[in-house]
Amino acid sequence: MRRRDESPDDCTCRARRPLTPGARPHPGARAGLRLPRLFRAAAMLAALLAAAALAAWAQGREAGDAPVADEAEDVETLTGFRVGVRVDLVSLYASVVDKDGRFVPGLEQSRFRVLEDGVEQRLETFSREDVPVSIGIALDLSGSMHGKIGQVNRAAMAFIQAGNPDDEFFLVGFNDDVELLQDYTGDHDELQDALENTVVAGKTHLYDAVYLGVEKAQKGNKPKKALVVITDGADDTSYYRLKELLAKIQESDVQVFCVGFLDEAPKKGIFGRWSNSEAKKYSDALASISEDTGGKVFFPKTAADVHAIVAEIANDLRSQYSLGYISSNLARDGAFRTVKIELTGKKTDMKIRHRRGYFAPGP
Repeated sequence: MRRRDESPDDCTCRARRPLTPGARPHPGARAGLRLPRLFRAAAMLAALLAAAALAAWAQGREAGDAPVADEAEDVETLTGFRVGVRVDLVSLYASVVDKDGRFVPGLEQSRFRVLEDGVEQRLETFSREDVPVSIGIALDLSGSMHGKIGQVNRAAMAFIQAGNPDDEFFLVGFNDDVELLQDYTGDHDELQDALENTVVAGKTHLYDAVYLGVEKAQKGNKPKKALVVITDGADDTSYYRLKELLAKIQESDVQVFCVGFLDEAPKKGIFGRWSNSEAKKYSDALASISEDTGGKVFFPKTAADVHAIVAEIANDLRSQYSLGYISSNLARDGAFRTVKIELTGKKTDMKIRHRRGYFAPGP
């Protein structure tokens, strides 16, 4: 990772802020693009037909009608232009557990209610199946992990073996830098070799590792994306700040699960309030990173506890409900929209974990 006091030329193959290329005029604009009159008229007709198709689709949704798949082909036949109405499906994965933390199977679609910014949405897709996942495992390789790394590596391998046979994995190690130890693969031998060759030293660039891990997970080929982070230290001078990391997570559809070893338990002060300790800040940061994505945070007492935790994460990813809806808010404004999933019907002690929101498409 590049520190803030380094110049871009001082670091190679390290994380950097996304570069925004300078605005360049469209090639046609430079040439003073002039369309033939007939072509302009045809383009205008195509735009009008697209607007009419969108209006008809919206009216059909209000009346409860299913979208018509052949509208674009009909327009193409009449005009010679391919006209489509872009519809964005919002996909959510929900984990439902009972009061004892056990996953609840067999719930019907009618039990789920989805609200976007307080407005109920109509579900278009619903299933509960074990879909393949693109999964990243980010391992803390700082010096303080020296006595734990053996147990952690064995737990990581057990997690990999407990997944769907079609899952794909990548491994990231982080200390003073963030390094891709193994790119996407389903080959367990390659993953095993990468784990066996880890070396612990240095500090903990936690936020950088999560930021880059989320970026990498988003590029996976599987329908579901996840990142598992195992660390024993608070962040130490990462390039990215926590606020920037949380914004990145909100933009993604990656579920983040954090496993954090706490050397110091948060204590209450003389007035009954939690002390503002480093451990408290650390645990709050990991909770924010996980819970915003529908993931979960764990605080094991010993390295041996990691085995049971990663088994629970593997079971979580394979036991989720998949829900999809088309937002009733058609504005393409790039705004953040909050999402809430509720269970209807008989009152129970069941709890739901899911992604808390998403950013709408831009113009």
